[in-house]
Amino acid sequence: MELRIIKLESETVITLLDDNMRLVKPVQAFLRYQKLRGMALNTMKAYGRDLKIYWDFLNHCHYAFDEMTVRKLSEFVEYLRNPDCSDTLSLFTTSCRTPQTINHILGTVHCFYKYCGIMSQIDNPILMRDVNRPRDMFKSLLYHARQDNQTKQSVFKVKESRHTVHLVPPSDVVALSQHLHTTRDRLILKILNLTGARISEVLNLQIEDIPYPDSSKQIGALTDIKSKGCRRTLYLPLFLLEEIDQFILEERSLIETEHSYIFVSLKKECYGQPLTYQAAYGTFHSAMQKAGVFFHFHDLRHTFVSALVESGMDISVVRIIAGHKQIATTQQYTHLSNRYLYESLNKYWSRRSASGGALNGK
Repeated sequence: MELRIIKLESETVITLLDDNMRLVKPVQAFLRYQKLRGMALNTMKAYGRDLKIYWDFLNHCHYAFDEMTVRKLSEFVEYLRNPDCSDTLSLFTTSCRTPQTINHILGTVHCFYKYCGIMSQIDNPILMRDVNRPRDMFKSLLYHARQDNQTKQSVFKVKESRHTVHLVPPSDVVALSQHLHTTRDRLILKILNLTGARISEVLNLQIEDIPYPDSSKQIGALTDIKSKGCRRTLYLPLFLLEEIDQFILEERSLIETEHSYIFVSLKKECYGQPLTYQAAYGTFHSAMQKAGVFFHFHDLRHTFVSALVESGMDISVVRIIAGHKQIATTQQYTHLSNRYLYESLNKYWSRRSASGGALNGK
């Protein structure tokens, strides 16, 4: 099996080929449907990778995709845990994939069969069960009209461990910046750090997205930028907007291209082409190794949004700034980092110690 990403003049096509280099038509139809729905390219790539794994399993076990059963799908879960020992149930082996990854792949397979059920009347082998919804602080408009407080969840869902958010200290950002050797890379880092933008949003920025800096305002706004298959507004301080405008005038304008992406490759073999995620990751990873620090692009977004929440900003305002579709996503950031927690406790205990009292043992 081979997943191919073909870049044409006007579009990018994602295809899955079998061992005979023929199109896997059910997957191709599913991906084409997702594209018509306006699904983001990175999401479609993830769908393609997940379905390649699924088709590898089908070929390994000689199963047909339209004849899957619940029992066979349970074998797929074991295959995801340990492909080399998938013929037998392994109770004491360590999974080669995290629970989050397994659940993500199962979610893709579930979406695939939902599509097949609509188009081809194929039964979805991923059984669902009723589970209680979390009691959200912010309820939907028609919350009172629900017959119950339950939702559907796959019976194959693997238990996930609580994810710990990595907050990036300012010193690590400074150290990394000192090992980035181009204005382009330092500007990308600054945008990520000061706006909480996703790396895909930064790499998709085009010259026409940048308004003329208005010195009468302290905040600039990049309206209608591409974000995960839809559009949103990105807010940034005026001085950063001025730096982006200066970069376009002094450096980007010297590179002649048919497209208007702001950040482009500077390597000789692909000079002027839009900067890809892989190229940006390679550059930043190399600089991190030299600086002795490590974090992911998205950790800067976590840090930015967490700082907004810790500052006491209203959660609904944070949602707009972060570009979250659902406020439940923003609520995940209402945790307190250890740094903030320790500082708060130290201040509290210092005040109590200074004022004396029964709790001090006096």
